[in-house]
Amino acid sequence: MSDWPETLPGLNIKQALSQLGGKKALYVRLLGMFEGSHAEDGNRIIEAAKQEDWDAVHDINHALKGVSGNLAADELFALCSAIDHKIKDGNHDISQELAGIPHAMDTLLASAAQAKELPVD
Repeated sequence: MSDWPETLPGLNIKQALSQLGGKKALYVRLLGMFEGSHAEDGNRIIEAAKQEDWDAVHDINHALKGVSGNLAADELFALCSAIDHKIKDGNHDISQELAGIPHAMDTLLASAAQAKELPVD
């Protein structure tokens, strides 16, 4: 990992590579899959909350929490974890957490683009 930074904004690369057995190419592939499949999830969860569709909020958040945990996207994971706890408790006051989602997503996507440029061999 010496040619890779331990972190990028929003990403704990050291932790992610540890979880993935040091497989840089796999990590880069997972980051690309995130961009392709989850880049709009932040907007989707905010819109679902505006519509008070708590089942959709739960489902979108659950998927986003899982993938952000796998990527060691700590900031986004923390927000999703907080939303998860509140929704499970029937607490729909998640406006503070939702307010942080766009920044966390933008940061993660920018860092994912940077990480995809790092050498994988």
